[in-house]
Amino acid sequence: MSALRRERRGSGERSLGDAAASGTRVTLASQAVRVVVQVGSVAVLARLLTPAEFGLVAMVTAVLGIAEILRDSGLMTAAVQAKTLSRDEQTNLFWVNTGLGALCAAAGVAATPLVVAAYGEERLAPLVVALSVVFFISGVSTQFRADLSRSLRFGALSVTDVTAQLAGVAAAVGTALAGGGVWALVAQQLVQALTACVANAVSSDFRPGLPRRGAPLGRFFRVGGSLLGARSISYVTQNIDNIALGVVAGPVQLGLYSRGYQLLMVPLAQINTPLSRIALPVLGRAHREGAGYEHYVARAQLAGCYVTATVFAVAAGLAAPLVAVLFGPAWSAAAPVFAALAVGGVFRAVQQLAYWLYVSSGSTGAQLRMSLATQPVIIAAILVGLHWGALGVAVGHSAGYLVFWVVSLHLGARAAGVPAAPLFRTAGRALLLVALPVGSAAWLGGLVPGSPLLQIAAGLLAAAAAAGVVALCAPAVRRDLDQVRRTALRVARGGGPRRPAAAATAPAVVDPQTSPTLPPTTPPAPPTA
Repeated sequence: MSALRRERRGSGERSLGDAAASGTRVTLASQAVRVVVQVGSVAVLARLLTPAEFGLVAMVTAVLGIAEILRDSGLMTAAVQAKTLSRDEQTNLFWVNTGLGALCAAAGVAATPLVVAAYGEERLAPLVVALSVVFFISGVSTQFRADLSRSLRFGALSVTDVTAQLAGVAAAVGTALAGGGVWALVAQQLVQALTACVANAVSSDFRPGLPRRGAPLGRFFRVGGSLLGARSISYVTQNIDNIALGVVAGPVQLGLYSRGYQLLMVPLAQINTPLSRIALPVLGRAHREGAGYEHYVARAQLAGCYVTATVFAVAAGLAAPLVAVLFGPAWSAAAPVFAALAVGGVFRAVQQLAYWLYVSSGSTGAQLRMSLATQPVIIAAILVGLHWGALGVAVGHSAGYLVFWVVSLHLGARAAGVPAAPLFRTAGRALLLVALPVGSAAWLGGLVPGSPLLQIAAGLLAAAAAAGVVALCAPAVRRDLDQVRRTALRVARGGGPRRPAAAATAPAVVDPQTSPTLPPTTPPAPPTA
């Protein structure tokens, strides 16, 4: 804990670039641990539980998850982005989030008969009641985590994330081995939420008192309201597939789909979340000061285009052996579902930049309007695919996110005041010249006869060879990759991202306990724009 305290005290002495570099190192290290734990837990639990048991929990979380959006109401992001935040305001926000958590938990319990009736599945009743408790726990935790985020205490946040995940996985595996069945997945969520809440409270310096008069929260609700609308629409889009499959096809088909979707979310969440945690403070500060914003946007885009998107392209090519290794032979029907979802993951990876543009420029109202116009396209594509079962839904998901990426990046760039054409050129170059040939090479390599592990190894070697050929033959790609390499080396050595001359005089990141002016940051798991 003393190391975390030193981290907070030292944050006021670092430049913006150094703060970002330090945060990147700590966060990426923790995310590496989380990826290993997540993949390991997926492999173990898939062998201890059935597709139907995964499907039952997916039915519940798809419906109740909207209450989690309402529980937060965008107030965490509003708090960490506010230029000033008094202790009285923090205290009142704590009680608002706690109250919202309690209301959402009560609403979840009250909605139990409706959830059971919607799916026609009596086994869901006790699961709904148990999982509703998570809303209250998360409500208590919200402002403690917001305080850590405002302080740029990436070490504390990383320790919390890893500890909570390990505790949840241990609870799930232990319950499954004891014969608990579907309750293993319920135990995982409850234990993870409770551990994160305790760790956030212990690490944070914020200690709430009683609600205070004279500390109105209107400005927080105005910012949070726009985020609430955008996130609610995004949530419906991201979960309509689960709800529709659960109603039409039942828990087994939904279980297959949900495993493929979880495998998609492992790299998406474990890469995009830390990137957002680092990118938004830097982009937000640069936008407010008008110093080098386009420079930082261009550099931030490279990570999504050349790292995350390429990971998904390779995963799509190696879907069959990956599913065989991680889930076992009983889950072979999930392989084509995951391959289709991974193609959509490519577009979701490059679309993350639009989210950064909207939030860092404070254009949450424009983000909401864009979501209202575009999310129905994704929903329609998913519902059309429902006729062909889980695979059809996965294809519809990917087609919808292709459209969403194009529209959101164009409108996001306009809202942030940066030209969209260079961003599309960079994305097109990365997708057509890198992701497509590298993913295709991985697929060809995975066709070699042998065990799934041998196929994965051959696919990765083929993908690496294709990437090397592209880098040699395409100078523009080579320049982009060199920029990614130099930024990564600079971060590894302890320096911040290289800033343009116009941004060289930006003030240092400050201690939130002693200064009213703070850089914005992001919640731990931001949605797409």
